[in-house]
Amino acid sequence: MFQRDYLLRIIDMAAQAIARALKLLIAKQPEEAEQQLNAGFAALPIDKELLLLLDAKSVRAQLGDDGVVQTVAKLLVCDAEVQLHKADARAALRRLRAARRLAALPLAVPADPALDAELERVGRMVEAALQP
Repeated sequence: MFQRDYLLRIIDMAAQAIARALKLLIAKQPEEAEQQLNAGFAALPIDKELLLLLDAKSVRAQLGDDGVVQTVAKLLVCDAEVQLHKADARAALRRLRAARRLAALPLAVPADPALDAELERVGRMVEAALQP
């Protein structure tokens, strides 16, 4: 019971961080948006840099819950968009690739069409930003 509450708290904190970050992006404040996302990443039981380095199965094993895995993918997609607003297309690409790896896992939670749409939308933005 305590573990489930802990996992729900992680998901809630990450969702709140994403919502705050998106509002800040609309207000053209990418640095502040990044700070909000960092607070969401800080709630996770794994370091943000490890999320970018490890394969999806290892990340899933570290997180221990498919709902958290899906939420982390959302955090990474939002972070990719923040990096684009900061004109760092390479960093955005790293985050997008990590999010895609997690989203490709077969999860025991319902698929999230909004996540798929965001992966596609941000993917197009990253591709455009990387064009010479």
